[in-house]
Amino acid sequence: MQNKWHHIKNKLVNYWQHEPPDHYLGYVVEGKPPVIILAGITHTWRMLRKFGDLISLKGYPVYIVPSLGHNFTDIAKSARLVGEVIDKNNLTNIIIVGHSKGGLIGKYLLLDEKYDNAIKVIIAIATPFAGGKLAKLVPHKSYRELSPNSKLLKKLQENNSANSKIVSIFPQFDPLIWSKESSYLEGAKNIELDKKGHDAIITDLDAIQEVIKQIESS
Repeated sequence: MQNKWHHIKNKLVNYWQHEPPDHYLGYVVEGKPPVIILAGITHTWRMLRKFGDLISLKGYPVYIVPSLGHNFTDIAKSARLVGEVIDKNNLTNIIIVGHSKGGLIGKYLLLDEKYDNAIKVIIAIATPFAGGKLAKLVPHKSYRELSPNSKLLKKLQENNSANSKIVSIFPQFDPLIWSKESSYLEGAKNIELDKKGHDAIITDLDAIQEVIKQIESS
């Protein structure tokens, strides 16, 4: 019984740890491109822990961006923080897996030629490229940036040439974005899953397997 509780305790400690597990960069198959995981607003990288774990066990080096914290920083600054991780580790041929706002940060990086050339593909999950209708109801500047009237989102929408590097995966119904059309991106690879929920999709095994499928075929 004591060994059982010790095992459970270790699992909980590992799940809530602030640092990623050693295998994220310690178990790497030669030739596999680096993967950066980016969570959505209010969440840390741990929200994508299931993605990170399974991607890592496939032999991909997995990077996080601790400086993003709970991702309340504006998208432009957030992109600079991701850029710092890319520069520090001399990353190329990068795959970004971003949930919600994380996908927008990824697309913003494509506006910079330096990082555009370094990024292979962005896999965006439940990302409100055209904004989320409920975002404008939240009295916080970080949410206003995610509303349909956001100047920054309009700027991102105008940059259609970047869409060819994006895979947009979204649920059939997303109560936070409200309309799945917001996640549909002209010129991108769009994949609608028979799922419901904005955050629920990132813990769904089918969604995770779809992301891994897109990583391995990119």
